[in-house]
Amino acid sequence: MLSFSGHALRLGSTGFAGVKRTAATVVSGNKVSKLVRERLKKDVEKMWIQFPGFRPGLVVLQVGDRDDSNLYITMKLKAAAEIGISASHVRLPKTATEDEVLRCIVTVNENPEVHGLIVQLPLDSVNTMDPEKVINAVAPEKDVDGAEMVKGAWVKQGAVVIDCGINHVPGIFTNCLFQSQLEGCRASQLLKTQPLTMKLFSDTTLAHSCTPKTIGQLAREVGLFSKEVEPYGTTRAKVRLEIINRFKAQPDGKYVVVTGITPTPLGEGKATTTLGLAQALGAHLHVNSFACVCQPSQGSYFGVKGGGVGGGYSQVLPREEVHLYHSLGPLRRRSVEGPDSSPLCFRYIFYFSRGPCNLCVGHKHAQAAFLDCLKHPHLQGELCRSVASEVMAVLVLSTSLEDMRCRLARTVVAYSRVGNPVTTEDLGISGVLAALMREAVMPNLMQTMEGSPVFVHTCPLSDIAPGNSSILADQIALKLVGPEGFVVTEAGGGAETGMERFVDIKCRASGLCPDVMVMVASVRALKMHGGGPAVTAGSVMPKEYLEENLTLLENGCIHLKRQVENAMAFGLPVVVAINTFSSDTGAELELVCARAKQAGGVEAVPCSPWAEGGAGAVELGQAVRRAADTPHRMNFLYDLEIPIVNKIRTIARSMYGADNVELLPEAQRKSTLFSKQGLANLPVCMAKTHHDAERKGVPTGFTLLVRDVSVHAGAGFLYASVGWVSTEALMRPSDVETDEDLSIFTYKTRKLSKLSHEWGMFSY
Repeated sequence: MLSFSGHALRLGSTGFAGVKRTAATVVSGNKVSKLVRERLKKDVEKMWIQFPGFRPGLVVLQVGDRDDSNLYITMKLKAAAEIGISASHVRLPKTATEDEVLRCIVTVNENPEVHGLIVQLPLDSVNTMDPEKVINAVAPEKDVDGAEMVKGAWVKQGAVVIDCGINHVPGIFTNCLFQSQLEGCRASQLLKTQPLTMKLFSDTTLAHSCTPKTIGQLAREVGLFSKEVEPYGTTRAKVRLEIINRFKAQPDGKYVVVTGITPTPLGEGKATTTLGLAQALGAHLHVNSFACVCQPSQGSYFGVKGGGVGGGYSQVLPREEVHLYHSLGPLRRRSVEGPDSSPLCFRYIFYFSRGPCNLCVGHKHAQAAFLDCLKHPHLQGELCRSVASEVMAVLVLSTSLEDMRCRLARTVVAYSRVGNPVTTEDLGISGVLAALMREAVMPNLMQTMEGSPVFVHTCPLSDIAPGNSSILADQIALKLVGPEGFVVTEAGGGAETGMERFVDIKCRASGLCPDVMVMVASVRALKMHGGGPAVTAGSVMPKEYLEENLTLLENGCIHLKRQVENAMAFGLPVVVAINTFSSDTGAELELVCARAKQAGGVEAVPCSPWAEGGAGAVELGQAVRRAADTPHRMNFLYDLEIPIVNKIRTIARSMYGADNVELLPEAQRKSTLFSKQGLANLPVCMAKTHHDAERKGVPTGFTLLVRDVSVHAGAGFLYASVGWVSTEALMRPSDVETDEDLSIFTYKTRKLSKLSHEWGMFSY
C-alpha cells in the first residue's frame, strides 16, 4: 500500500509544461512519518481538552487475508493507537461480493463515530471487483488514505507532492501524498481550479454555467444518511421524516424569517436575499446554514414576476427543475403542488346524489348528507379552488405524517341542505388523499449556486393560504444546522400580509419562534411607493427608477417605516436589508439606511446577493448574527378566543391602517355559522389585497370591506375574502370507488385504489 518513502517534488516556475522539473529532493519517509505522528498526537490531546470524551475513530477495511496486507494494517493500527485514535479492523472474507463491500463502506460513511476510512488494497476476493469504484465509494471527508491519480499539469506551482507509486508514468503521479495532507489540509486546495468569472448574465445563463454537487454528496454534507433520502435524479431528493426522530434531542438552530415591503410587479428580491443570506452564513461566515423557500409559480420563469427562487448568483439549482418540473420526479404535481381533491370530492358528491340505490357498502353514513348537496350555494364556483388550496395549506401546516392525515380527514368539502359540514372523512376518501401525499409531505432537498443546502417545499396560494414554505422543512433544517446554525426561511408577500400570516398561522401551528426578522426593501420599490410611475413586466423601466431621485425616495420611506413597525409588532428584532441595483446611488442608500434605523430597525444593511452571491450578503449575515443574540419575545397579533370579526378588525387596523371593517351580508352569515359550529377560535387568513393598488405609500382612513368568510377546517384557519378569488372549472363527475389508505408509520398504502380508467392521473 502507501508509504511515506518516495520523492518530494517542488515545482519550479516552469511547472510541468514540457515535462520540465527542477532537481528533486530525497525525503526520509521515516523522519516525516515520525514528525507527523508527534504532531497528530498533540492535536488529538488538544481535542480531548476542548471536547472531553471525544475520540477520533478510524476503520481499516480489508477483503481477504493477504499476509502483506495484514502487515500493513498492523502497522497502521499501531500508529493510530500511538496517536490516540480509536482504530478498528474490519475484515471481509474472500467470498465477499462487490455489493457487500460497497454496503460496508456506506455503513462506515454514515457512522458518526468513525472519522476516517482506509480501504486496504488489493481487494483479495474470488469475485470480480472494480477497485476504482470501491475507492470512490468512500466519502471524501472520511478518505484518509491519500490515494490519488494526479496529472502534473493540475498541480499549482510550489506544491509539494510525495509520489508513492510503483509504476512510473511521465507527467502523472499515482498513489501520491500532497504536503497539505500531511498538514491536515485538503489536497484539492493545491490543485488548479477555474475561478468563477463574475459576469452579469441572465439568471438562466448563470444557472447553466454552474455544475451542482450530486445530491448524495449534498446529503452527506448536511448529515443525512442514505436511507433518509429518496433521490430523484442526481440533483434533488426527498428527505424522509424519520430524520426528526433521530435529531429529537438536538437543540434547534437560529430561526430567521425574511419578509419585505409591499412588492412591486417585478418583485424586490426576498427570495434572492433569502438564498444570498444563507450562502453568506454558510460559505463565507462558516456557520451551518439552511434555506427554506416555497416552490415558485411558473409565472416567475416566464418573466411576468420576480424570480421565485432567487436569481443571479443567489438562486436554486437546477433552475428548470425547480421552476417547471416542480422538483418532483415521477409524482411531479403531487409532490409540490399537492393533489387537487375537489374533482375527487365532486365525483363522490355526484355519485351519492343520484340515489340510495347506488351507494356502496361502507358509506351509508354519508347518504343523507349528499342527496341534495349539489344544490347548496356554498358549492357554486369556489369548490375546486378552495379545496385544492386547502390541501396545499394542510401540507404547509402539518407537523408530522399523522398530523397531515388528521388535517385531511377534517377538511370540509361541502355542506348539506341543512348546513352541516361534510368532510373528506365522511366521504371515506381521507385515506386516499393521505396516500396521494405520502411523498409530497417530504421536503425537497436542493442546493444554491454556491452549494448551500435548501429545502424547496410547498407552494400555497398567498391569497387564500398562508403563502409560506412547510413547517416540516423548517423543523428538519433547524435540527440539521445544530444549535449554532441558522435556518433562513421566507414569508410570502409584504410584512402586513405574509409576515402576519407567518406568525399568527404558521408559528401557532409549529410552535417555532423566529429569532430575527429580515425586512427586504429596494430603492426602486420605495420610489414606486413614493409616487413613482407604474412598472410593467417586459416594458422599459421609467427613468425615475434609473436616476437619483431623493424626493420620490423620501416619500417612499414612509412605507418602509410602516412596514418596519408592522414587523416590530410581533416583538422580534428587525434587520433591514436593502437589495441594491446598479442604478442605486450612495446618497439613496444612505437615506434608506437612515430612515430604516429611525423606524426601529436594529440595523440597516445594503446587500447585493444577485450580483455577488453570498459575498454580497456577508455584512447582512453579520448583522443577523448580532440581532439573533438580542433578547426578544414573540407576540401574536390577537387572541384566538376573540370573535371572528374582532380578529379581522385587529389585523385591518394594526397592519393595514384601516379605520374599521365592514362585513357584507354573506360574510356576516358565514361568521355566525362558523361560530355556531365551534370554529371561531381559528386564526384568520386575510385573502387578497386589502386596498386599491393605486394608493401609494401608507393608505389610511379607509373601511375594509369583507365580502365573504370561508373556512379551511383541515388546515386550521378561516379566510376572509376582501378581493375576488378566481375559480377553476370543475372536472366532470364520474364513478369512483376506493378503499385505499395510508399507513402513518410506513409510508405504504394498505390497498391499491379501485379507480376508474378516467382516473389515470391518480394511479400508480
